[in-house]
Amino acid sequence: MAAPPLKLTSIRATIPFKLVVTFSDGTFGTFNAAPMLAERGEGTEPLRDRRYFAKVELVNGKPMWPNYFDISPLWLQEEMDKHGALERPRPGRRIIS
Repeated sequence: MAAPPLKLTSIRATIPFKLVVTFSDGTFGTFNAAPMLAERGEGTEPLRDRRYFAKVELVNGKPMWPNYFDISPLWLQEEMDKHGALERPRPGRRIIS
């Protein structure tokens, strides 16, 4: 049986141009979007305004802005992992009684 597709379960924009996210597999962290926004593109242009960037919402498990620009959760997780910004949940302690 294939694993369910990776989704975001929570997102919060912080200044300057960062996203605090939690993924459906339990990983989490803070994504620095500044390098992504430095690349010129029609979709990212409005996101350079801090107030607009803060309008990010979760839509079907993906971050999306009012201009319908979205980010793949898998790409987001891979980028965060590549830059050391991805945290993995710590295994719970087992209590033996």
